[in-house]
Amino acid sequence: MPTGNSSSIVRFMANRQEKLSIMKNFFVLFFSVLLYCSQSPSASAQTLDDALRLSTLEHTGTARYMGVGGAMTALGADYSASAYNPAGLALIRRGELVFTPVLFINNTDSRWNANRENDRFSNLQFSNFGLVIAGEPKGSSSFTNFAFSLGFNRLASFHSHLYARTRNEGSILDRFVSLGEGLAPSQIDDFEVGLAYDVFALIYDEGTNTYFTDLDPGTVLQKEFDQRVEGSINEIFLSLAGNLRERLIMGVTLSVPIVSYTEDRFYKDRDDENVNPIYRSFEFTESAEVTGAGFQIKAGMIYRHSQALRFGFAIHSPGWYSLSDEYTTSATFDYDFTQIPGELPAGPQTANSPQGMFDYNFTSPWRVLAGTGYLFENRGFISFDVEYLDYTSSQFNFTRRNSSQFLEQERNKNNEIRNNLSTALNFRLGGELALQSLRLRGGLQFIQNPFEDVSDRDLTWSLGVGIRESSFFLDLAFQRSIREGAINPYVVPDAPEQQRILSDAAINRIAVTAGFKF
Repeated sequence: MPTGNSSSIVRFMANRQEKLSIMKNFFVLFFSVLLYCSQSPSASAQTLDDALRLSTLEHTGTARYMGVGGAMTALGADYSASAYNPAGLALIRRGELVFTPVLFINNTDSRWNANRENDRFSNLQFSNFGLVIAGEPKGSSSFTNFAFSLGFNRLASFHSHLYARTRNEGSILDRFVSLGEGLAPSQIDDFEVGLAYDVFALIYDEGTNTYFTDLDPGTVLQKEFDQRVEGSINEIFLSLAGNLRERLIMGVTLSVPIVSYTEDRFYKDRDDENVNPIYRSFEFTESAEVTGAGFQIKAGMIYRHSQALRFGFAIHSPGWYSLSDEYTTSATFDYDFTQIPGELPAGPQTANSPQGMFDYNFTSPWRVLAGTGYLFENRGFISFDVEYLDYTSSQFNFTRRNSSQFLEQERNKNNEIRNNLSTALNFRLGGELALQSLRLRGGLQFIQNPFEDVSDRDLTWSLGVGIRESSFFLDLAFQRSIREGAINPYVVPDAPEQQRILSDAAINRIAVTAGFKF
């Protein structure tokens, strides 16, 4: 806004009084805001990230499983088999009580233009806790032993922290100006444009039915962005496995995955050199929470070709999820209106959105695993796994728990998944060296990027050590992976260039598994 333009302010104040305080349909808001939250290597819409969050699982497992890179589809004899190939439970000969805490350490380097920042985040997690009951059937039977297991597994962790800052042209208000184009103050939403209007950061021009700000084109501002994510997918499960004459082992798991995800984002523009006589700073925060649960079935088998050579196969049904989202935003505008005549409120001004809520369903893709393992008598083993999943089969359902008016949006988002995501082949290689009661382990994972236009794979490596005694075992493992990513702190619709933050995250996990046999 030009300095001293009092007529614009008076017009702005009059229009503000006419604004209707109504809550727009949250579904429309949900996806417009999710676009604002865009985060992916290809800068795709956030809905793709929502689909990937529920489809790309990173099962930590026991320290033994982690130590060999998760390559155990054909081997089993570990509590983690309940999550990837339940047939492996039948190779556990005695009952076990297992507990695995994991120290999660995330070290993120961010680059916003020429400015670099580093952030370190850590927390203690629990990978699993459960019970395996094993025994031989009574009387004559083709099965040599059975195993029953119930407990808890962590399938995915969402913990991360990203901080970045820079000085350049542009403002998040450019987004709100674009979103408000052609809309009267009574028509704008209550979560983005409406908040900026309520705190006087946007001025409405009746003549053109558009909005403008106090900033002149090309104004350079100091920018800050902070994102904090927490949450997980944990499953409560029940597994049953049987060993048929030491040749064919079969198993099934019934799983109830529980989703908990929170994301808090803070953005700030600041005129740190006092170039503009009115504009001081603008802050925008948003908080999102996703909760829900689902159901999934996992089935698998292991074929022992010989005492040394084994083959494994498992298939996981889609996860059928029922989810609920809650979303709130707030805006704060600090300004100096002392040079403008009239009785105008002093800054800063803060406005909060209503609470947006939306219920929907989601179906994750089928997952197929195959592997082979070779045992060197009592000296250890080597194993190789391949995993296939089709991310394009992920699917949102907005109409089952809402009205049919959301059918078009549902089709658009599912088409977006099919057009941007792809199938993936993930590979895992691991081995264990046995030295009496001591175990030494190592493993590699090659995880394919799920996006259609990206063919690279993320590498994860791990090392482990363990002690196996007759009545207990204790395992330790270290895992490290590097993830490259990019995030748009905000998106201006139809703008030729967007603000973009690049990040490199080093994700480290240290797991300790304590097991007791009975």
